[in-house]
Amino acid sequence: MADLRSGGHGRTYPELQPEARDRIIERFNVHVRPYFPGFMGFRLVDVAQGYSRMEVENRQELSNPSGVMHGGASFGLADSAVATALMSIYGVGKLLLTIEMKINYLEPIPQGTVVAEAHVLRSSRRSAYAEVDIWAAGKLAARANTTYMIRDPALQQ
Repeated sequence: MADLRSGGHGRTYPELQPEARDRIIERFNVHVRPYFPGFMGFRLVDVAQGYSRMEVENRQELSNPSGVMHGGASFGLADSAVATALMSIYGVGKLLLTIEMKINYLEPIPQGTVVAEAHVLRSSRRSAYAEVDIWAAGKLAARANTTYMIRDPALQQ
């Protein structure tokens, strides 16, 4: 599949050092297997500074009875893509907590490969704002925007 990166809003996302990139990809693809993203089959395929690209095969288990991807599955894909884009900024040790998220569906998401591209547009010490484009069958199928809270796990009680 072509490298879409079309939702980047004209912004260039610098590459990470190879070891940092590999650490984020491994952290996601290996360590989350027993958790929701692993159960859903989400795969992180690319990450840069403030950007990530995630894929999933839309299959019957992720679809509604109409045969298109269930809204909860695509919402989870978008949320996971943002979290990995944020890891490229904050590192893998921070708590990245969704404060709010909104998604607009533009096209039905059919069976096949679905791509989510997350773009961090603004980040600070305590919060971040990102947008996610979800692509399916060569079309922009959905766009989400999110706000995240950034926390140090040592401060969690």
